[in-house]
Amino acid sequence: MMPTMEEPRVVVTGLGAVSPFGIGVDTFWDSLVQGKSAMRPIEGFDATVFRSVYGAEVPTKVYQDRETRAACGNPAEDAAYLLELAASEALCDAGVGPVFADSDRVGCVLGTLCAGARSMLSIARSYAANRPLDPGLPVESALVSYQIEFFAKLHNLTGPSTVVSTACASTTDAIGHAFDLIRNRECDRAIAGGADILAEGIHGGFNSLFSVTTQSPRPFDKDRDGFILGEGAGVLYLETLESARSRQAPIYAEVLGYGLSNSAFHLTATSEDGTGEALAKRRALESAGLAPEAIDHINTHGTATHHNDASEIRAIKAVFGSDRRILATANKAAIGHCMGAAGIMEALATILALYRQTVPPTLNTEANEEGIPFDLVTGEARHAAMRYAISESFGFGGACSCAVFARIGD
Repeated sequence: MMPTMEEPRVVVTGLGAVSPFGIGVDTFWDSLVQGKSAMRPIEGFDATVFRSVYGAEVPTKVYQDRETRAACGNPAEDAAYLLELAASEALCDAGVGPVFADSDRVGCVLGTLCAGARSMLSIARSYAANRPLDPGLPVESALVSYQIEFFAKLHNLTGPSTVVSTACASTTDAIGHAFDLIRNRECDRAIAGGADILAEGIHGGFNSLFSVTTQSPRPFDKDRDGFILGEGAGVLYLETLESARSRQAPIYAEVLGYGLSNSAFHLTATSEDGTGEALAKRRALESAGLAPEAIDHINTHGTATHHNDASEIRAIKAVFGSDRRILATANKAAIGHCMGAAGIMEALATILALYRQTVPPTLNTEANEEGIPFDLVTGEARHAAMRYAISESFGFGGACSCAVFARIGD
């Protein structure tokens, strides 16, 4: 339903990103629009023992510069480090923080799937070899909760905070939960986002599922055979529209609605008929008070696996029909599947698409899968007048999530 007078409108006033292209939102966006690919042989570990040697890692230099970035608090875990880099940019962009005077009114919701995976593997190897643990790698750095504990302490965030871990829907759910916190007046502002890392054990697991391509990701292509894994971090700074206008903050977009569901079908596969995925979209549209006809752009989950793309096609067709050619894109072909961080990276791209009135191209695909009910932008970026857009994520365990954004100022 549309927000009532009692429910504040929620807007995005700060953006931050660390992507496989490097540090910064501009680097991320410019690379997407220019059709660049971050795919390359994995350097962080020996990937030659797996089916695929390819990934989309954050550039090595970002990790090498870690000791020089004192403002990031030098966390013991890599995902927390990437998160803080993105958060520093988002807070600076919004003109707030880094420490808040009324911190109990600032919410924080982070999402992740694999944070702590590298720490866990290192600790396990030390135990297996009967070696002393690395004193710079505390055991708690292997826990998913480390990210929020480190971040909240660094910024003195004493308001409502939590970590969401719903597989590849994690950071879309983080955005939705932060949105709800503000609308329900549990806080006035919120930091939403998260980070994930490409760890050896995670790469091995996805290889064992035959989800990872040995060539290039080709979303919605008849010859698709999987994705590559990526890593990165993204952060949105959310606040009420009233607050943003009172301090004359830049407004990138409005968060209009959020919906989630569960396909209740399979641990690692999307549903066959797209019913659960469609339900999340319908709930998001209802939350936003929009009819399906209002949506101008879809940032698809687009993993380029046979089952996911087929389910997503059916779900989009069920909600939007076959006749409307909504502009769509699939970012994972460029930056890899950033797992728990996929939702926030794609939400950033969706917000910027509305803000810049431009849809980045989808790489490597002929977009020739039968029955595609949308206009998948390929080749070059497409400029278009757009007001409403959705970003959707589907995760293991049947998690289905969708966020709706609106352009401000029209």
